[in-house]
Formats: sequence, structure tokens, C-alpha cells
Amino acid sequence: MKIDKNKILHLTVVVFLISMTMLSAVSCNEDTTAGGFPECFVGTYVNTESSGARSIWNLHKDGNFSGESSTQQELNFSSELGSWKKTGNREAKIVLFDFSFDSDGFVKNIARADINITFLDENCEETKGSFQLRFFENGEDPFDINTYNGEVIEDTFTGRKLIL
Repeated sequence: MKIDKNKILHLTVVVFLISMTMLSAVSCNEDTTAGGFPECFVGTYVNTESSGARSIWNLHKDGNFSGESSTQQELNFSSELGSWKKTGNREAKIVLFDFSFDSDGFVKNIARADINITFLDENCEETKGSFQLRFFENGEDPFDINTYNGEVIEDTFTGRKLIL
């Protein structure tokens, strides 16, 4: 049997690249390793804000966050993406971003929400929390809330986890 050295070299490079990609995805720094996240925090939550808005949030095992709001169409903004981390025994912090659009469909600003969430029971099935919402105009840095000079919108919420 003849061994094709080019195929073996190609396969070796592919395996190496896949390994490095997987390694970098889970070892960015000690705050983002998936093993550090409480398993019961992970899941899909349906929330009701005191303003009456509703949202669906996904806390992913790797620390990523995705969400949808019942007010997206009415207030003309995108889906919400961000990250979360454990901050206490039954607490986490979420930071999410979304785009707001003007009436012509152009990006008007980037909204940032800083969320504090508490998991109320042993299985993390019920939650409560609060958030602060800021709108960063083009050219402003949504990663640095210390530079923000606009109005801060605050609200509270309660939520329930989807359990199958």
C-alpha cells in the first residue's frame, strides 16, 4: 500500500488547526472557561419586565448570551447578543448589546444593557433582577460605561426557565 505524503500532511494540518481552534475557544482566560459556569444557570428564560415588556434569554454554557424582546419591532432594534458570568452563589451579570435603527433602517446607536440576575431556587427555575440600559451613539464606546453621558433607563424583571 502506497502512502500519499501530501494527503497525510494535509490531514495533519487540518487536525492541528481544528485542535487549536477548539483549544482557543475554551481557554481564552480563566474567567471564560465553560467548566466554571454553574450548570443550572444555563438555559432559556422567559422574562417579564415591570414595564410590561417580555423577553426570551438564552444563557449558553460557554458564557455567551442571546436574546429577543417583545418590543424589538415596535422600538426598531435588533436581537440581543452578549456574555454572562457568575458573580455570586446564585447570581450572575449579563452584558448585552443590540443595534437601534432609525426610520430609514440605518444604525442609530448601539444599546448596552447591564443586567444583574438572581436565581431563586435550587434548580434555577425562577429568577429576578434589574438592568440598566444605555444608548451609545456612533463614535461612542459601548465597552466603557464610564464615558457614557446620556440617560440611563432602569427596570426590573422576573423570569422562569424552560424545563422539558
